Amino acid sequence: MAEKRGPGRPATGQDPTHSVRIPDKRWKTLGEKAKDAGSDRSKVLNDLAAWYVRENGAELPERPA
Repeated sequence: MAEKRGPGRPATGQDPTHSVRIPDKRWKTLGEKAKDAGSDRSKVLNDLAAWYVRENGAELPERPA
């Protein structure tokens, strides 16, 4: 039987999670717009953060209509 991991511990090979304060309405809309674009909140926020800190090759995520 596999050993059960403790709560809050990320799976091997994945990035840790971080908390941010975003108003509920904006969070919901972000999720809906990202899903409509075939993406998800995490990808959109990571792309935006990479662009913001000027990572090589980073581009702004496409904005929905």
